[in-house]
Amino acid sequence: MWHQLTNLWDNLRVRQAAILYMASFAGIPLAIFTSIVFTRFLGPQVYGDFAFLDSLFDFARVIFPLGFFFASNRALVLNTNRQKAQELFGASLIILFALFLVMALVMTAYGLVDPNLAEKGLRPFFFVLLPFGWIFLLTPYYDNVLHADNRIHDLAATRFFPKVITFTVALLIFFVVQDFDGNRLAVVWAAYLGAFFLVYLMVFLRLRVSFKNLRSRLKQINHYHRHYGVHLFVGNVFSLGAVALTGILISYFSPDNKGVGFFSLAIAISRPLALIPGVIAATWFKDFAGQRHISPRLSLITLLLTIIALGALLLLSGPFIRFFYSDDFLPVIDLVYIAAGGMFFYGLGVYLNRFLEAKGHGVAIRNSFIITGLTLLTSNLLLIPGYGATGAAISMLIASGVYLGAMAISYKRCVLR
Repeated sequence: MWHQLTNLWDNLRVRQAAILYMASFAGIPLAIFTSIVFTRFLGPQVYGDFAFLDSLFDFARVIFPLGFFFASNRALVLNTNRQKAQELFGASLIILFALFLVMALVMTAYGLVDPNLAEKGLRPFFFVLLPFGWIFLLTPYYDNVLHADNRIHDLAATRFFPKVITFTVALLIFFVVQDFDGNRLAVVWAAYLGAFFLVYLMVFLRLRVSFKNLRSRLKQINHYHRHYGVHLFVGNVFSLGAVALTGILISYFSPDNKGVGFFSLAIAISRPLALIPGVIAATWFKDFAGQRHISPRLSLITLLLTIIALGALLLLSGPFIRFFYSDDFLPVIDLVYIAAGGMFFYGLGVYLNRFLEAKGHGVAIRNSFIITGLTLLTSNLLLIPGYGATGAAISMLIASGVYLGAMAISYKRCVLR
């Protein structure tokens, strides 16, 4: 038995999956403790304001990459030359800052005309955050280039260490500034952005980005953008864009942002369900490119681990929320029960999506995303006006089931035909 475990650990992909999952899993209790402190520090109303602004930049993070990071992903996953990889990192970074300029202009116009920001008193603070918007674009940049180049340790760092820093700030808030009477929203946002900036800077220094042969690498990325990245971008706009839009819609149909905070917290608590299939798929991503189909054994292990995690979440989430969060956040319990099913389906859909992505089936992924996004948007528009955050959670459950079904059909048509 020990010999079998040793042989299993000697497998590079198994070690990488374990490292990435441990980094993601270890960050869960840190993120949960941080959310406990922040919800008590901010209260339901201001925590909802934080979640609403986060939803706005989440939406921007989906829209403004325009598919170029997917193109970089494709170029890197097919690349075997280390120098060329560093040049692709550099070209992608140049594209990132060009995209940020577009993002800043569009979001400035939005901030000037949006009545919801003004009604909820958030317009000035929104403009304070806007110059830091490029930090949000670094998230899809790193997610795509690091896992495509199989830099699992760096990818794990981007997922774990921001949680360590925000956890540290939460400890300081809990023990030192609990009675702070200044702008509490600014304190939380400073911790949030500062954490990501420090970690992303550390990873950037490790990449040894090169700007040599810049024109050639930009042309290469543009080629994959036209033939691959743009398809995934269109799908992402409908799928992930609709997800980010959910919190914004809750705010627009509510007199305050409490429901946005409740929904955001429910998603955060249930999101670990999607980690298991997501981490496994990210680790085997480069291997997927050379395989004819997904290993049935790998799929069975992924499914069983996800089912176990679902059972644990449904059993423990209620008592946990009642014990650690204030009574003001009890509505989150019912939302978690609904969101858990959504995250279960979503995680398994991501698992199939990564294989199709590695095989270059961008059109199939795009079409699945469009179907999912339209389902979510339609459900949100039907359910959120009458049921608020509960309607949003039900919409997510419906759309996640459609997402898994669409990915399964795409896999069957593209791979098993």
